[in-house]
Amino acid sequence: MYRYSSQTRLHSVGTRLRPGWAAAALCAVLVLPACYDQAVVPDFESDGRIDVTNDEGALDARTDHPNTNVPIDPDSTAPSAGPAMAPARAPSSITLTLLGEIAPPLLGGQVLQATSVWATRDDRAIVSYGFVGLPAIGGLDYFTRLLNNSPKLSSSLTFADSDAWGVYTDGQWAYVATATLDPAFASPAVLERVRITGDKFRIDPGNARVQLGSFAATSAVSTGLVIYTTSGDGGAVYALDAGDLSVLAEYPLDDARWVALDEDNGRVVVVQGTPGRLAVFDEGNFSGGMMTWLATHTFPGADVAESKSTVEVVGGKAFVAAGPEGVQVVCLDDGSIVGSVPIPDPVSLGLPPSVVVTNAVTVEGDVMFISNGEAGVYAAAGAADFASTACTAPQSISVLGRLRFANLQSANHVVYRDGALFVAAGLGGTKIVDVDLN
Repeated sequence: MYRYSSQTRLHSVGTRLRPGWAAAALCAVLVLPACYDQAVVPDFESDGRIDVTNDEGALDARTDHPNTNVPIDPDSTAPSAGPAMAPARAPSSITLTLLGEIAPPLLGGQVLQATSVWATRDDRAIVSYGFVGLPAIGGLDYFTRLLNNSPKLSSSLTFADSDAWGVYTDGQWAYVATATLDPAFASPAVLERVRITGDKFRIDPGNARVQLGSFAATSAVSTGLVIYTTSGDGGAVYALDAGDLSVLAEYPLDDARWVALDEDNGRVVVVQGTPGRLAVFDEGNFSGGMMTWLATHTFPGADVAESKSTVEVVGGKAFVAAGPEGVQVVCLDDGSIVGSVPIPDPVSLGLPPSVVVTNAVTVEGDVMFISNGEAGVYAAAGAADFASTACTAPQSISVLGRLRFANLQSANHVVYRDGALFVAAGLGGTKIVDVDLN
């Protein structure tokens, strides 16, 4: 078992930091519109470990724009959660259009699989890729033009020695939760930062890696000034300075799977597994070099070792992907479970129970999308906007059905933002869907 060392190491990739790097850090913190510069970048770059492809022809070859309807097949095996009531929406009231299908990257003849998605509020998204087993290889895809119904793969990179299991971007940097085989690090869990210039990945002096603890880093998110990141078994949650990635604070947590921000209430929320727990911290309060713990709330599920469990916080409520226990909705004020959505019945789908688990959930407005592994992506709806309901109020959630995708090997992650649904579909790559609520 790897233990975190208090002597955190920062590895710059390339030459030493230039004086002008401070301006780049300012862009990363403030996310200024002017920072999305349109500098001319090479079609291909490499430093021997990272290969970057910015050639439009090569990237377009991986992209298909079907512009086809995605039906929602009603699922009678997954009952509505919460008090009995009429469905908040009918499947016919949501129109889904598959705008883009992006084949996963290849590295050394191996097909990578899409592992996670981060969608910004400014027409951009980033997808991470990894590889199950050895070798440890991974990658990133960067998407633009999401709001004009013509998504574009603008840039792609691969890591020759690291899986990428989680990713966050502010449009200036990609912060990647990785597991590396690089012998320069004492343990595999590493957070990596990669520069984005003019919507393109770059081999840049500001690129860097920072040692965490455990076998893998699992997630990352940022307030602009602080990067929060987690590592798994025997790991922790860390608060890093967004400028130089120095460790501001940490808190030991076993099986830390995902970190999210409760922006309305100034809280940091971490999902832990085996058993399922939510650790809640005071955002930005780092007295004595430790994150300030507020509470731990338990929930059923998240009890499968080495599994994924994401969380999103809306209206003071944590929407947790709880593995075999489906979706659990937890009020962060008192830890009460105020709603749930069960997994679909694996027998009715002809699937073994081990591959039908909820590994991600995403909500916006009164709409919810759930990734249930090999069972696919499901749509659900609340009786009211999830952000407007009281934290302790029971959540009435109706399952609408299963999204019918062709060739969906496994749904590893889903994110729904501003009318666009992103699916990290494992070996099926990435799917981008327009959501019209009619």
